[in-house]
Amino acid sequence: MEIMKGAYAIQDSEVTKDLQGFVAKTDTWNGFFNATGQTGFEEKFVAKMREWVSGSAENTLTGLENFQYGTMTHGTSEAFQMFMMRHTDRNFRFFKGDFMMHKVASNIMGNKWKWIHDANEITVGDAVIISIPFSDFGTAHPQHTKLLEKCSALNVPVLIDCAYFGMCYDINIDLNYKCIEEVTFSLGKTFPVIGSRCGVRYQREDVDDAVKFANQHGIVNTFGALIGLHCIEQYSADFITTKYRAVQQRVCDDLGIDATNCILFATSGDNKYSDYNRGNDTTRLCLSKLLQEEYDRK
Repeated sequence: MEIMKGAYAIQDSEVTKDLQGFVAKTDTWNGFFNATGQTGFEEKFVAKMREWVSGSAENTLTGLENFQYGTMTHGTSEAFQMFMMRHTDRNFRFFKGDFMMHKVASNIMGNKWKWIHDANEITVGDAVIISIPFSDFGTAHPQHTKLLEKCSALNVPVLIDCAYFGMCYDINIDLNYKCIEEVTFSLGKTFPVIGSRCGVRYQREDVDDAVKFANQHGIVNTFGALIGLHCIEQYSADFITTKYRAVQQRVCDDLGIDATNCILFATSGDNKYSDYNRGNDTTRLCLSKLLQEEYDRK
C-alpha cells in the first residue's frame, strides 16, 4: 500500500482549518515584515518549545535543563548538518533504519560512517546520531541506553533526534548522559507544517557556528517561528497522541499489524511490505493517511 510509505504528519482537519484561519488574519503579521529580521519570534519559539516538550503527560523527559543554549533550526536537518561539520574528523555511526539523510549527508561531506550493529562496537573517535522514538521502530531503540552508556564512557559525542516527540506515548527520554551534546525537536511530523521547517536545537555548551550566527542576526525562518508558536500555543505536546491513539489501535487491528508507541507508525514482519523495509527484521509502516480517514469516517 503506497499510502503507508514514508513518514508524514496526519492531515488533521481541525489543525489544518485552524492554521488556514491563522495565516489569513491580518493581525497575524504584525511585526513580521522587519528589515533587520529582528522580530523576536524565533527567541520566543525556542523558549516556548522548551516548555511545550517538558509539558507532556504521556512521556518522560529529564535533563533538558542541562541544555541551556537554544537556537531555532531549519527543521532538525540543519542541526544534523552542523553536528556533522563540527565532528568531521570523527567516524559517524548510525543504526539501520534511522533517518536516511544521515547517510546521504555523510557521503556528500566526505565523512566516514558505518552502521551500528551492536553498541559495544562504538570506539574512541566515533560520533553518533540516534532518534527517540527510533525512526524505524516507533519506540526507543532496544540498544538506546546501552549505546549512551558506552558513548559516555568513551567521550563519544551524541546528538539526540526527537523529531517524533509530539505524537508518542510511554517514551522515556533521559538526557543526563554526559555524552549527549545536543538534542533537537521539530513540529513537521506532529502537525501538517513540514514546509515551515519549525525546529529547535538545545545544546549543553555554547557552540559558535552558522546556526548561532543566523539566530543572533535575524537570518532565520521567521515564518516557521510564527507558525510553530501558533501550533504549540494552541495544542499540547500530547494533542495528536490523545486524539488518535485509539484510532491507531483500531487501524492496526484491522490490518493485522503492530501498533507502536509513535502514533504515526506500525510495524510488520509480513513480506508483503518488504518494499518499505529499511534494513531491520520488521518493516515500518506510516499510518498518517489511514488515521485521518478513519477518524473523519467515525
